[in-house]
Amino acid sequence: MAKMAQRPAPASRQILLLAEIERRRLRHPYLGAEHLLLAVLAHGSNPAATMLIAHGLELATARAQIARIVTESGPVVRDDADLLRDLGVDLGQMRRQLESTFGTLAVHEAARQVRRRPRWRGRAQHSPLCGPPYLIKRAQIIACTTAAKRRDAEIRPEHLLYGVLVVARDALGTGLGRRGRRELSRLGLRGGAPHPVQLLLAAHGIDLDRLRDELLADAAAT
Repeated sequence: MAKMAQRPAPASRQILLLAEIERRRLRHPYLGAEHLLLAVLAHGSNPAATMLIAHGLELATARAQIARIVTESGPVVRDDADLLRDLGVDLGQMRRQLESTFGTLAVHEAARQVRRRPRWRGRAQHSPLCGPPYLIKRAQIIACTTAAKRRDAEIRPEHLLYGVLVVARDALGTGLGRRGRRELSRLGLRGGAPHPVQLLLAAHGIDLDRLRDELLADAAAT
């Protein structure tokens, strides 16, 4: 297996933060590759965003289409943290307060121990205090290994977008284990369905494989 690049470029770190903002804006209960693509566009000043815009993708339109595609795919559950926010409970602030008092590792370990309790097994495996289910790991790993293969010192936005495009080529839930598929079902997402990013690109007449190859060629030229 190829060695992975060690650090994201500053633009890539900003994009990861923007992906969470896009997820919250759409009120989705998970962080997925579609939010990463929207974040690339939201960042704006990067070659990957320039390429997407040149192919006819615009942030506001893409955001609205992703919202529609995910909604039409099934009855996606609301984010637990979002529901609590409606009641005036800010889990982000609560976690920060706990971490300042007990430490980050202690809070993480406490949440992990609760999820391991017997009465939780086979049921809800996720605590809203830990943040949303993280469904962009595969795209990130692909971005890391692609940067390493090209001997790039940093993981750039182009690598992140390449990871998104590779993941989007496969059906939703590809690469997940039994627990991951169960979590996908709990979220209201249908495993085996076309990926939202694939549907978005198809709606704009964009060939996913061609865009991916073009992205690699452009990255090689820089």
